[in-house]
Amino acid sequence: MKKYRNIYYLVNLLYSLGVAVWSGTIYLFMHHIGYSYGEINFFLSIFWVVTFIAEIPSGFIADHLGYLKTASISNLVRATGLAVLALSPKNFLLLALSAFLTALGDSLMSGTLPSWIANKAALNNEKDQLGEIYSTYSLIASPFNMIVGFIGAHFLANIDLRLPLLTGAAFLAVTFFILVALFKYDSQAGTQKLSFKELNVVSEVKEVITNEYQTFKFILLCLPIWFISSGPIDQWQLYFQHGKRVDSGSILVAIGIVGYIGSYIYRYLYKKKINQLFLLIFSVIFLTISIELVVMLKGNYYLALGIFMIHNLFGTIQQMIQGTLLQESIKTEKSRATIVSVCNALDAGVSVLILSLNGYLSDHYGIGLAWQSLAIVGLVLFFGMLIYYKRGRVKQA
Repeated sequence: MKKYRNIYYLVNLLYSLGVAVWSGTIYLFMHHIGYSYGEINFFLSIFWVVTFIAEIPSGFIADHLGYLKTASISNLVRATGLAVLALSPKNFLLLALSAFLTALGDSLMSGTLPSWIANKAALNNEKDQLGEIYSTYSLIASPFNMIVGFIGAHFLANIDLRLPLLTGAAFLAVTFFILVALFKYDSQAGTQKLSFKELNVVSEVKEVITNEYQTFKFILLCLPIWFISSGPIDQWQLYFQHGKRVDSGSILVAIGIVGYIGSYIYRYLYKKKINQLFLLIFSVIFLTISIELVVMLKGNYYLALGIFMIHNLFGTIQQMIQGTLLQESIKTEKSRATIVSVCNALDAGVSVLILSLNGYLSDHYGIGLAWQSLAIVGLVLFFGMLIYYKRGRVKQA
């Protein structure tokens, strides 16, 4: 099992570095070469729509073709999308093509490697180690992502705004070749090889929902969290630049450090066998309280920024709890990646809705009010879904 853990850590790390290096500059690059804010938003819209459509088929493909094979395709497709964006002049069609390839690559990757390592853990009767595996990876990846993201934003981008994108494409290309060399360790949860004649996603999803009803209730339980977190995730640069010149790279480093601390805290709590659902509820409550305080204390810039870091701390813990509980709750091994992809597809669909609401509220009432109002809505919806989720667990018991 140690060998599989190391493969999981290596491939995941290279992929995440291929994203981290340009994550702080991609929108600056698009604006720099002449794209309007509306055209950049069009890029985001295509990304989320393609993600919503492609997530479930991607999980089905991973379950039947093989997890590592699917991950290799993902890296190649996403590297191509980044290269198209970086090397092309301003061209609306090429912008759309880049968004499509980037989203498709992201969909093929999301949940694939966690499902692969979860499948290996299940086969080796070590499924109870998943929380430690995920938290250990986060501890390894956080400092590397922080450093590479800082290098991309502060050094490569100042030489040429194309360099972070091209460097990211290079990381993904290297990951592709490494994955090809690791095909002998691949596994597929489906009992049959992938056939397009058998790719009936609707029937597959219906079967999964029937067999994994409680898992899907957990997925629904977590959807309202997007109301709390999506605004701050996307708008923190704008919010903390009001009235002051802010070094976004320094804040990015601080967020990375906080993420590292959050991963360490979660690993400690997981080893202590503290109830995971309780920790999830606690994290969601503090996510909401912290974002309310950030807005209320906006007049004290550094205090608000400090509380925002606490918000990110609980956000890291919440994401790790959610990912662990989801993987541990899945019983149907042959459809593991499909279930994760359904979760990601629902996340993407909800994100499109929330970002639309957030955009309207931000334009008309300000970013702060948008964060506060959506966070409250998210908390109320979360507790409503929690009652529904726990009622089902009681009946099942």
